[in-house]
Amino acid sequence: MNRLAPALAAAAVVAALLSGCTATATYTVSPEDLATTAENALEQQVGSRPDIDCGTEDIDLVKGTVVPCILTDPASGDRFDAPVTIEEVDGSNYTIGVQVADAPKP
Repeated sequence: MNRLAPALAAAAVVAALLSGCTATATYTVSPEDLATTAENALEQQVGSRPDIDCGTEDIDLVKGTVVPCILTDPASGDRFDAPVTIEEVDGSNYTIGVQVADAPKP
């Protein structure tokens, strides 16, 4: 029992120090989910579904974040820059804007 007392005291100090810290949680979205959201939005606007690739890294849901995505036109195979901007964030819910380049990538 004597050995346990110092360990518990040290644990109590660590717990007290940690409880004084505040942390803000930043939600993330997978690049696949962001791409699907962008595909859905563009499909509603233009009537056909593009293929969008937003990379491999999870994205922090922070208003104003711009994610460099690539849109592939399924009909022609042409690839376009299509940055996706996170416009509004409410917890894990978010809205986006997609800006597709006027000309395909060389």
